[in-house]
Amino acid sequence: MVKRFGEAIFPALRHVESVLRGGDAPHHTLIEADNYHALQLLEWLYADKVDCIYIDPPYNTGARDWKYNNDFVDDNDSWRHSKWLSMMKRRISIAFRVLKPDGIMVITIDDCEVHRLKCLLADNFKEAEILGTLVIRNTPQARSTTKGFAIAHEYAVFVGRTDSSAIGRLRHSAAQLARYGQEDDKGAFEWVNFRKPGGLFTYRTARPKQFYPIYVTKSSLRIPRLEWRAATKDWKVSESEKPSETVVWPIDGEGNERVWSWGHETARQSIPEMTVRPDQSGNLGVYRKLRPNVAGTLPVSWWDNPLYSATEYGTNFLKRVFGESQVFPFPKSVYAVRDALRVAGGERRDALILDFFAGSGTTLNAVALLNESDGGARRCILVTNNEVSENEASKLRASGTERGDRIWEENGLCRSVTFPRCKFVINGKRDDGAELPGEYSTGRFEEQEARRAIRPLDFATVESLANKRAREALAAAIAFPKSKVMAEEPFLLAEGENVAVLLIPEALDEFIEKGEEWAGTVETVYLPFPSGKAFNQAKERLTEAWPPLIKTVEIKRPMKDGFVANLDYFRLDFLDRSLVETGGKLADILPALWMMAGGRGKLPTCRGNEKMLFFKDCPFAVLVDESAIKPFLARLEERPDVDWAFLVTNDQDSFSRMCEWLPEHIPAVQRVHLWRNYVDNFLINVDHASEGAAP
Repeated sequence: MVKRFGEAIFPALRHVESVLRGGDAPHHTLIEADNYHALQLLEWLYADKVDCIYIDPPYNTGARDWKYNNDFVDDNDSWRHSKWLSMMKRRISIAFRVLKPDGIMVITIDDCEVHRLKCLLADNFKEAEILGTLVIRNTPQARSTTKGFAIAHEYAVFVGRTDSSAIGRLRHSAAQLARYGQEDDKGAFEWVNFRKPGGLFTYRTARPKQFYPIYVTKSSLRIPRLEWRAATKDWKVSESEKPSETVVWPIDGEGNERVWSWGHETARQSIPEMTVRPDQSGNLGVYRKLRPNVAGTLPVSWWDNPLYSATEYGTNFLKRVFGESQVFPFPKSVYAVRDALRVAGGERRDALILDFFAGSGTTLNAVALLNESDGGARRCILVTNNEVSENEASKLRASGTERGDRIWEENGLCRSVTFPRCKFVINGKRDDGAELPGEYSTGRFEEQEARRAIRPLDFATVESLANKRAREALAAAIAFPKSKVMAEEPFLLAEGENVAVLLIPEALDEFIEKGEEWAGTVETVYLPFPSGKAFNQAKERLTEAWPPLIKTVEIKRPMKDGFVANLDYFRLDFLDRSLVETGGKLADILPALWMMAGGRGKLPTCRGNEKMLFFKDCPFAVLVDESAIKPFLARLEERPDVDWAFLVTNDQDSFSRMCEWLPEHIPAVQRVHLWRNYVDNFLINVDHASEGAAP
């Protein structure tokens, strides 16, 4: 049924197909529709209930990849930007009404419209707050343009509905937490050098007040009395070190004057968090406890993880899913979407996530990955139209096919890309039974014992490494820090390093003994013995004495395993107003009621002659004939899992009276008057006609 803009719509969902692999897990939903009309339905179903919205709208580059009033918009259209803003304003207006008060909307965009998008948000949505803008390096190799720059990025604008919206913190991965290998009564920590790490701002000239002496012994440290001299910008030390103490300054291995991590007052108060330890050369150094941030870390505004490559994890990923290339132009990296959702409210394991520019269906794929990573029960709602591209439309018309014909519709976006992609990734295989190749990066890690490489030092001799310069050259060749190379040490071995080298054969015993403490990270060892008996004996001794090498590795998930998930695919249809206002067919809106109640349990059906409806595993019930109120109430008492009640009656007083009889386990906001609630909600669509041009 065709509807003119501004005319009241009465939407219904027509079931197309289901993918059921998730048992009693909530169902994801795909709606084939113009997203403006679908949003009107979703506003009735989910006002103030969506945790996160992620959209990837048309970038309006002039490439004729989107329509306005059924015409493709190109670079020659002088109203191109105005049409884009009009289209976006209408959709964002409804989107904000379905978003929770503390929910977050993520809008990806590029330079063509990012500035206009921000102006649109600031000028038309007064309560909205732009929380931040990410720059995502989505094209590592960059793409050529005619304007003098090779483009390697896009943006993700994070918008809160109110000032209570907050960006989530990124949890530490197991790999990051693994470094905090020690524990005290305050929790996990690791020892790090008290000298401040970093670049230009860690030099004395940048922070002179953090350059001061610390007096240390092998088991203690103290900070002397200091007096600041503004004229010379340094500290006057008011007391000398004791004979048993050594003076330590924040000077690095190259002799540069750096600074300590804290000022002297903070350091004095934090001495229980500090210690004295010898470095590789035996010199005493100051170290402090570094602890993980329990709440996680704030995401930075520049994302350049290789996993965000739209070429490798968007285009090539789709090729693995479909077994062919050129399925969909410019799909997003599934990992970029996953991580954007994660910081925009997707950390909530029961989050409701909406994407009404669903494209190839990347958002559902990302939500499935999030659920798999932590056992979550997030639900995803996708909306996309079933348009064909301009080139495809020309080919179909040339063959005598028109819009509405089966072949035309089968070539549309939703039916040929979005739904198949979602179905294939959930099942782990295509319709022809071919298993999906490749693996997912899960973001989860585990510790595994790895083989330590022990090799002969056959590319150098003991004599050739007798001087410091030669040893520094060796260090550079094997990725050992040059700053940790001294003049006459018998071996290159340091805490936290991946490589160790025995330089003098006679020091093997000392090398093995020292390595028992620091070998946890050593992956490669070079021994100065020729291949043969002497080398094998030294290798055997070292292998027996040193602890095993434990590496933290990412857990991969084969794509062929699919996901424990359910998906229901619908097409949006419209009901006749006259029939709806006199009491429509319940079957027409039953899928919508099921979605409103949380999309739990198998999608229900009805014959149309029932007086009341209860469904196994579905937490809602419908009173179709109010004369059946007594048995309806009795059934509700037997079903404490039912927390939604839809009551069909033409009389408001009857509805109010029946609501009083409903059990307490059904919240007041989940007692719905049918059909009145449905009709009243969609009549408001008439008001939108005064807002301007068509969407």
